[in-house]
Amino acid sequence: MNSLFMPRRWTPSIVIVFALGLALGFAISQLKLINFTTLETRNSIPNKITEKTLIQMSRDKELNSSLAKELLLEMEEIEARKMSEDVRVLCWVMTSPENHEEKAVHVKATWGRHCNKLIFISDEDDESLPALKLPGVRPGRDGLWSKTVAAFKYVHENCSDEYDWVLKADDDTYVVVENLRKMLLPYSPKDPLYFGFRIKNPNMPEGYMSGGAGFVLSKEAVRRVVTEAFDGKHKDCKLSTYESEADDVLIAQCLYPVGVKIGESRDALGRNRFFPFDSEWHTHPHNKDSKDWWYWDYIWWPSDETVDNCSDEVISFHYMDKFKMYMMEYLVYHVRPFGVRHLQKYDLEAAKRITEKENAIKS
Repeated sequence: MNSLFMPRRWTPSIVIVFALGLALGFAISQLKLINFTTLETRNSIPNKITEKTLIQMSRDKELNSSLAKELLLEMEEIEARKMSEDVRVLCWVMTSPENHEEKAVHVKATWGRHCNKLIFISDEDDESLPALKLPGVRPGRDGLWSKTVAAFKYVHENCSDEYDWVLKADDDTYVVVENLRKMLLPYSPKDPLYFGFRIKNPNMPEGYMSGGAGFVLSKEAVRRVVTEAFDGKHKDCKLSTYESEADDVLIAQCLYPVGVKIGESRDALGRNRFFPFDSEWHTHPHNKDSKDWWYWDYIWWPSDETVDNCSDEVISFHYMDKFKMYMMEYLVYHVRPFGVRHLQKYDLEAAKRITEKENAIKS
C-alpha cells in the first residue's frame, strides 16, 4: 500500500505541526474574539470607548492576523522539509566546459541547492562544481545523447540509494524543486513514470518531454531504461554516440519500449508546470510569435500562452540566464506579499475551455 495513505507514528515533526496547529487555532480564536468584542463595544457603549482603545484593538487584531499567517507559513515549511525526505530528487544537469563558470555555477548557487543531490555532467572533469566526464561521452553538441545515456547509467549504478526521482535539466534551466516534490508526492517511485513539458512527434504517438524544460523519471523508470533499454536489445532505442537526433526525443524512444508511462504534469486546472522557454516569454501579455511557428503545431496541449496558462505551482523555465536565475531565486524564496495568497481567483471558465479543447482533440 502506498505509504501516503498509511497511519503515521508520532514523529517529532508531527508533534511540532500539532503544536503549531493548536497555536494557530488559539490565534484565530483571539482574532474572532477581538472582532466580536469590538463590535459589541461599539454597539453598546460607544461614548465610553476612547480613540486610543480602538487603535489598540485594531493593532491587536493585526497582530493576531499576522501571527496566524506566520504559523501557516511555518507549518508549510515544516511539511516541505519533511517532503524533502520522503520525495528525494537527484538533479543531474547537462553542461559543457565553456559553461562551467558562465552558467553551471549559478545553477549550483540557486535552485541546485534545493535538490537532494546535484550532479553536473560535462565534457571535462571540474572539481569546483563538481562536474564529471563519464566514459563514452563525446564533446560538443554531437555528444548530448552520449552524455544522457552515460548520466542515467551513472546515477543508477552509483547513486541508487540516494534518490526516488531523477530530474534531468540543462545549465540554463531554472527549477522550483519544492513544487516538483509536491507534484510527485501522490506518485510512487516504484512505478515507471515520466513527467515534463509534452511535445508532439509524428513518429511517436505518445510524444516526448522537452529536454530544456527538464524531465523527470521515477526510480523504476531509470532502472528499466538502464538495464532493459540501454542493453541494445530494442531497435527503437538508438545507442550510437553519433546519433544526430535530439537527446530528449531519443530518451523517449528508449523509455516507451520498456513500459515507462507518461504522468500528468499539469495542475488540476490543466495549466502547465514545466515550460520550454524563459519566464518572460511565457508570462508576458504581448502578442506571441506568428502562429506559423513550429511551437504552436507541436505543443501537446492547447495553450494561449498567457499567464493564465501558468500554474501557481510552476516547476521550470528554460533559457534562463544567470540574471534571471537570481531574480527567480529572490522572488520565489524571499518575497512574501502581505495579505496576498493569490493575485486572482482561479478562472474556472478558462479551465472549462481547456477541457473542451482537449476533448475536441481526442474526438
